[in-house]
Amino acid sequence: MSASASGAETPNPGTPTPDTPVRVALIGTRGYGASHLRNLARLEEAGIARLVGVVDVAEPPEELRGIHHRSLAALLEATPAEDRPEIVAIATPIDTHVPLATEVLAAGLDVYLEKPPVPALADHWRLLEAAQAAGRSVQVGFQARGGAGVDLLAGEVADGSLGEITAVRVHGAWLRDRAYYHRSAWAGRRRLNGRRVADGVATNPLAHAVHAGLVIAGIQQAADIASITTELRRAHEDIEADDTTFLRIDPTGDGPAVVCALTTTASAQHAPWIEIIGTGGRHRLWYTDDRSARTTPVAGSASNSAASGSVSSSAVSGVEGEVEELVHARTDLMENLAAHVRDRAVALLSPLESASAFSAVLEAIQSVPDPLPIDASAIDWQGEGEQAHPVVEDVEATLLAALDAGRPFSELGVSWAREDAVHTWTPPAELVQAPTV
Repeated sequence: MSASASGAETPNPGTPTPDTPVRVALIGTRGYGASHLRNLARLEEAGIARLVGVVDVAEPPEELRGIHHRSLAALLEATPAEDRPEIVAIATPIDTHVPLATEVLAAGLDVYLEKPPVPALADHWRLLEAAQAAGRSVQVGFQARGGAGVDLLAGEVADGSLGEITAVRVHGAWLRDRAYYHRSAWAGRRRLNGRRVADGVATNPLAHAVHAGLVIAGIQQAADIASITTELRRAHEDIEADDTTFLRIDPTGDGPAVVCALTTTASAQHAPWIEIIGTGGRHRLWYTDDRSARTTPVAGSASNSAASGSVSSSAVSGVEGEVEELVHARTDLMENLAAHVRDRAVALLSPLESASAFSAVLEAIQSVPDPLPIDASAIDWQGEGEQAHPVVEDVEATLLAALDAGRPFSELGVSWAREDAVHTWTPPAELVQAPTV
């Protein structure tokens, strides 16, 4: 601090105040990186953040050329001290996340890391150890965590306000065309050039849903998982990753299992949802819309399907109980990280520390045999060329049936399902322990 003419102390030049915009650099400007650019423009207009540099191997748009660099090292070397980034956002292929994030942390900077954060559970611990050693934070881009609805449902599981929770169900019925899987070399791949890239419906496009389901169930650490049952299938003909998947994550304790039924082969795009079912009601959250419907039994009703763990669409529409429609606030994760950088007492909404359970799910999916193709006779290709997309026979009904039963597709008599696609993975003891620094 220095003294002014009046004798009062003033901040040193360049010393940030709580109201100073946080300086941000972005690695990866294409693909989802373009969304970061739009969000950073919004945050800059609001006085919350300031984009000071971008890193990309490709030529950037004209408006970014003045702050474009080929590497983080080049950006840091060329950037004056007053413009040195405090946060680096990483929106690059999955297999580059760990080396890039480790480099950022070693430079003493905080990280915003797109999901999935790592391609292997061992990498999760390696990155967490690097963050702890650097004394920096890593916010993971699980966007659903910005919605207050996730915390509300997690609270209802923890406090018993809906009775004993018998299931946490995760539903995702999306549509993806050929162009989606042709957009990059790693899209739709489990491995590329001998390295894991860990793409797949549960680990990438609908990773938000899986992660939020784990948080709601109170399963946030790899050590909280007893076993993971998978049935991985694929309908797209030129991918190796799963596009139609059943998951059951059983906890080590007394809490509910998380059951997921996911696809990118639906006939239409549906808002994904997470639902908790308890002996005193159910609560379904459409996390992309930040809205939910809580259904509780009508006093004196003759039956309560929630008590048996079954569910139907009528329960959500109100036929089986009283329905309360809720709308939830949303906090932008970059904005949350910026607030955390200015005041470390501000808790991160999606810290790397709370994501090891998701990394264990990814490890399970990558450790079991590759997804088996769905027979062509059960696939209806709709559209032409790059816009063509597969629709698996009765896939929407199959997802719901798997959630109702809590069992893999192959145990439901589904024509295209196969028993040899079902595997159960148990976390190896050496992989579930967090590092100590």
